[in-house]
Amino acid sequence: MVEGTVEHGDERGRLLGFPTANLLDVGGVRLDGVYAGLAQVEPGRAGPTFVAAVSVGHRPTYYGGAGVRLMEAHLLDVTDDLYGRTLRVELHVRLRPQHAYVDTATLVRQLHLDVAATRAWAEANRLDEFLDPGRGAQGPPGNGRAGFPRRRRPPRADVAADRASRREARLLAAIDRATAEVALTHERVVELSGLPLGYVLWRYPVLRDRCGRQGHDAR
Repeated sequence: MVEGTVEHGDERGRLLGFPTANLLDVGGVRLDGVYAGLAQVEPGRAGPTFVAAVSVGHRPTYYGGAGVRLMEAHLLDVTDDLYGRTLRVELHVRLRPQHAYVDTATLVRQLHLDVAATRAWAEANRLDEFLDPGRGAQGPPGNGRAGFPRRRRPPRADVAADRASRREARLLAAIDRATAEVALTHERVVELSGLPLGYVLWRYPVLRDRCGRQGHDAR
């Protein structure tokens, strides 16, 4: 968990379509990478909590290893200005390590996958109350508190559970098909299921674990 005041950065995330809240004191985070987690605005005032896709590192695509190490938290479905506010970020799942991508377009494609994997993690863990099903549409103030970031009302629990169940069924069907093809790799499962790689890696880091439970003989 990291807590601090949101600092101004180079606003590159906003230009890429993924605005971030930047925290500089990340000495307590051992591994660089992209994480799925939760972020609470103004925790001392019981502010609202949001699901967040969080990057920790030196931003190697643009700065190599020379960039300042910081935390960049993209709060899903939030567009409000958080500069100067206190933010508490909890890192729950490390989705991937940091990479230096060949160009901005490739990085943006990966950021979309990271956000999709973060949203899937939240839905699978029944954290829908911290998500906006309208994916950023304007709604009433979050948690009913004036002055805090806005989000829409979360979906009903039964709708969220049904959505998570259908996603899991799609994933398992893709794993079974890849096994039958003797092409059991995460990449092939992603191709067959259409699900984000980060989500597939999070659900089944070792695909043979799933196959072992089903009696498959997978490599």
